[in-house]
Amino acid sequence: MKKIKYLLWLIILGLLGILIYQNLDYFMTTRALKFDLKIASWNWTIPELQNIAYFGICFLLGLILAGLKGFVVKLRLKKEIKTKDAAAASLKEQVNTLKTELEVFQHDPYIKKEMEEKTIGELPVLDQPENDNEKGDKSDAAG
Repeated sequence: MKKIKYLLWLIILGLLGILIYQNLDYFMTTRALKFDLKIASWNWTIPELQNIAYFGICFLLGLILAGLKGFVVKLRLKKEIKTKDAAAASLKEQVNTLKTELEVFQHDPYIKKEMEEKTIGELPVLDQPENDNEKGDKSDAAG
């Protein structure tokens, strides 16, 4: 799977390189970007850069934003994991206390007798299965 992934990235980078090489005049031309909000003091002009530099800057800003979002998500999930671990620990503690309480009740002879009577009363009595050989069926033995 890793080899396919590397091959796919190699193909994508190759196609990107071909695109840039075939359109080199466009990517190497310089432009100055203007930002005008129609207010006299709010007029900015970004220094002249090649178009490929603008593409690179936008790409890097996208990577930075994606990284920041991933970092925030990671922190939120860590917090959620901590709260769920704490809840799981409290539930395990509760299970252990209930087990010890159950052991105490099971060792009490009066409660134990009552529990046994209750479980015997709830379980149905099953008939013993009949064995064909005991009936006197000798067809298997004759063969």
